[in-house]
Amino acid sequence: MLRAWKDPKVLVGAAVLSLALVYFYWVAGDILRTAGDEGIYLEGGRRVALGQQPYRDFFALTGPLTFWKEGVLAYASGMSLLAMRLPLILDTAFLVWAVFWFTSRYAGAAYSAATAFAFLVYQSRDRLLYVNHRWDSSALATAAIAVALAAQRTRRRGLWLVSGFLIAAAAWATPSLLIAALPLLFWSVRRGVRGVLAFAGGGALATAIAVSYLQWHGALIPMIQSLHWTGANYTRANLVPYGSVWVGAEAAGLHIAGWNYLLTTLLVVVPAVLTPAAIAGWAWFWRAGRNRADCQEVLFLLAAAVALALAAWPRWTADALLHTMALSWFLCALLLYRLPAPRLRFWCCGVVLLMSAASVSGKAIAPLNYWPRETRVGTLRDPDTEVDMLEGLERWIQPGESLFSFPYMPSVYYFLNVRNPSRYSFLQPGMMTPVDEQRAIAELEAAPPRWVIYEKYPPKAVLSIWPHSDPALLAMTAINHYLQEHYRPVGTVTGPWAHVAVMERTPAP
Repeated sequence: MLRAWKDPKVLVGAAVLSLALVYFYWVAGDILRTAGDEGIYLEGGRRVALGQQPYRDFFALTGPLTFWKEGVLAYASGMSLLAMRLPLILDTAFLVWAVFWFTSRYAGAAYSAATAFAFLVYQSRDRLLYVNHRWDSSALATAAIAVALAAQRTRRRGLWLVSGFLIAAAAWATPSLLIAALPLLFWSVRRGVRGVLAFAGGGALATAIAVSYLQWHGALIPMIQSLHWTGANYTRANLVPYGSVWVGAEAAGLHIAGWNYLLTTLLVVVPAVLTPAAIAGWAWFWRAGRNRADCQEVLFLLAAAVALALAAWPRWTADALLHTMALSWFLCALLLYRLPAPRLRFWCCGVVLLMSAASVSGKAIAPLNYWPRETRVGTLRDPDTEVDMLEGLERWIQPGESLFSFPYMPSVYYFLNVRNPSRYSFLQPGMMTPVDEQRAIAELEAAPPRWVIYEKYPPKAVLSIWPHSDPALLAMTAINHYLQEHYRPVGTVTGPWAHVAVMERTPAP
């Protein structure tokens, strides 16, 4: 054991992981952001900490694992945002380390560290560093692939069991990642029946634990019904072409033109380009008669990278593919390691490191200008004066009061520390069905909230984010009519991401 820790690659890998953990904490740990999907998981974790279960007590599109993790952290920390962002920090830091680990199996420590550092810089896209199921599942799936590679090299069947457990856990966060089990299963076949049984046994163990817990809490059948709903409704509304870059840009207020548009597009589209580039590059490399000694290993890793990319379907945006790109990044870096002469490789590596250092310095300095501000979930650093919006809402809504946010601001439940009497933390126009509308209305009638936060979503904005939404479902006439009939506007609050009306329940006659 001590001898292993003296290995330069082990020491450099530990340094890479430590740097990544500190960096991601600094740029994302306690940063106040209210926009986006993170609120779904913060509010879901808060509900789990209060004794509720996904599917049974609140609406969930994905697997339950992320909600469970957030619930444990919310309960243990008293709803601390930093604690609930720990999975994000660990996931992103692990992916950086995984790039180093994969590369170091085939190249030296210095090149591997440079590859991981460049990946860290690219992965730290501020507006995408928030809690969601994709970070969790991608880290688990990447870990499963790394363990499978180690099992293949060491011939230890116990590692196949661990790999099966990890890939099953990834699917319990994002069900579509079950597709990544196929190349792993195929590779375990090469180890014989015992390898397959070990891999399948690990997956069965993870599944048995999750199923038993869901059944014990009466959430198994609701989960099956929810996943059926997701297949029928989410897929259609969220379908986008592979590599889509500017989906929702107009609705988010992003206006880029000229050379900035071209350069930014080239930068953002990298996650979509890497996997096809890796396939084409390695095919050319082998066709040219280059080194084929580890062809079988690289073929397996290419198949796993393709599976990770496919798992992002139907939301095939470049942003969604960012979560799954660690393996493709390594494969492209390894190809670049083998193609040029050592001297040229040294200079190319130096240029990449200089560019990465220039980029990361700006990202690391930016949080120094974020002011610490007090919120109901603790002291947070505020980069966009978002606390002004929260304070505007806090003037109307007190902690513990009942609130319904419509249609899509799930984070306010967590940040305002209020109760949502409905099972829906959001109602996405064009995706939610009339049955969902009526169910939400029935829950609001059964326990009428005092407050409603209402944000107007014009159809053009909805279609820019979810381009295949059903036009017939955009108006959500039933719930809009209910809210207008039973609530009256009492104020408006404007923030960097939204302009909302605060509505109070009209006294019954």
